[in-house]
Amino acid sequence: MQELERLELRSHDVGGHHPRSVAGVDTPRSLGEVRALVRQATASRRRLYPISTGRNWGMGSAVPVTDDNLVVDLSGMNRIRSLDLDSGYAVIEPGVTQAQLAEVLRDTPWMLNVTASCADTSVVGNALDRGDGCVRSRVHDVAGIEAVLADGSVVTTGGLDPAGRYHGRVAGPDLTPAFVQHNLGIVTAMAVALVPRPQTIALVHGRFPRDQVGSTVGAMTGFLRRGNPADGFLRVRELSLVPDHGDWTLPAGVDPTRFAVLGPLMGSDATVELAEELLRKSLVEVEGAEALRVVDAAEVPAGDPLYPRALMAQGIPTCLGVRNALGVPSCEQIDAGRHGFLALMPLMPLHARRTEQILAALQTAVDAHTTALMVEWNLVSRHMANGVIQIFFDRDAPDAVHRAHQLRNDGNCLLRGHGCAIYRSDIDHAAADVWSETSTASLGMLHRLKTALDPDGLLSPGRYGA
Repeated sequence: MQELERLELRSHDVGGHHPRSVAGVDTPRSLGEVRALVRQATASRRRLYPISTGRNWGMGSAVPVTDDNLVVDLSGMNRIRSLDLDSGYAVIEPGVTQAQLAEVLRDTPWMLNVTASCADTSVVGNALDRGDGCVRSRVHDVAGIEAVLADGSVVTTGGLDPAGRYHGRVAGPDLTPAFVQHNLGIVTAMAVALVPRPQTIALVHGRFPRDQVGSTVGAMTGFLRRGNPADGFLRVRELSLVPDHGDWTLPAGVDPTRFAVLGPLMGSDATVELAEELLRKSLVEVEGAEALRVVDAAEVPAGDPLYPRALMAQGIPTCLGVRNALGVPSCEQIDAGRHGFLALMPLMPLHARRTEQILAALQTAVDAHTTALMVEWNLVSRHMANGVIQIFFDRDAPDAVHRAHQLRNDGNCLLRGHGCAIYRSDIDHAAADVWSETSTASLGMLHRLKTALDPDGLLSPGRYGA
C-alpha cells in the first residue's frame, strides 16, 4: 500500500504537467543495489528514471519525461562518504540534502554553495541540472562523479577513484561534464567542491522602479566587468510582468511596480568594503532607487524579509523562501497545494536595450494569456546571466493551468527569437530545447555516445533529448 500511495503522489506536480504513467517505484539504498537493479532492467528491457529527492519544482518535480518508467528513488542513498576539510571537498550520495551537508560543515572552514530552494533538496540532483547557488552556478561545484552504466558497470570521473577518494583533477580526458544534463548513467555519488568560509559576508539589497530595469542591468554589468573584488553573485530579481486584466497571481508581498537587487558580497573585511563602494558608484545614477542596504548577513534578524537570503548567504539552507512564495506551511505540501508554479530558464543578455526589448516581448505573452510572471537575472558571469522566469497560477481557477503552460510555451519561443537559449529544461521541453540549439553533427555525436553506453535507451529516456 505504501508503494501505491507513493506512486499516486508521483503522478502530480506543482507545475500541473500532464501526468505520466509510471511502472513502479524502486528505492535502492546502496551502489550494489543500483547495479543489481540496472542489470535486471537491462535483462527485462525495463526503462529506469532516476530521481534524487524529486523536488525539481516548476520543472516536473519527480515526474519522468516519458511514460512507463520505473522511477528509481535515490533519496535513501544519503551517505556523506567522505569529507576533506584540508582541501575542501565532500563526496556525497544523491539523497544527501542541503540541510544534511550544511549541518556537517557548520563550524568548519568550509560552507555549502546553497540554493534558494528548500533545505531538503538534493545537492547532487540540483548540481547535475545546473542549478544556481549563492556563490556560483552549481555546475562548478561538480568535481567528479560515480555512475552506474546500463550494463551495470561503475565509472568514476574527475579524480574520484573507485574507492571513493577524491584526488583532484587527474591527467587525461575528464568525462564529468558528459553526465551533466544527460542520461548516460545513474549518478550514485559526486565529489562536491565546497566554498571557503569568508571573513565577512555582507548582504546587498536595493529596490528600483520597474522602468529602470534596463539601466540597472547595465549598471550591474559595469560593476562586474570593471572587476568585482568580492565573491558571491548578485541577482536582479522580482521584476514582475502582469496582465492588464484577468485572475493572475503573484506571491504575497511582491510589488509589480518595483524590482530588487539582492545578493552577497563575500571576502575579507577590506574586500567587501571596496566591493560595496564600487557597487554604490555603479548604481548611483539609476533614477528612483531606494537606499541601497548593505548589512552583515549574520546580524539580519529573523523578522526581517531579508532573513532567508541572509541564511543562504552564510551557507545555511532554509525553506522559508519557497514556502512563502507558494503559500504552504510545509514543503511536503507543494506538489499537492493550490498554488501552481512553472519555471522557464533562459540565458539573458547583460545589455540594457536588449533587456527592455525582451521584457516587452514577454509582456505581449503575459497579456495574451492573462497570467503573471516574475523575472530574475542571476549574474553568474561577466558575459551573461542565468535567467529564472517564474510563472505562478491558481490551480483551482478555470483554465489557469492551461494558460500558464501556454505562457511558458510562448515565452520559450519568444526568448529563442531574441537569442536567449534555454540552459535548463522542464520535462515537457527537454528534447526540444536541446534539438533547437544543437547542430546536427553535435546531435549525432550525442546519439552515438548514448547508443554506445545505453544501446536500448533504458536510462532516463527523453531527458535532454536522448
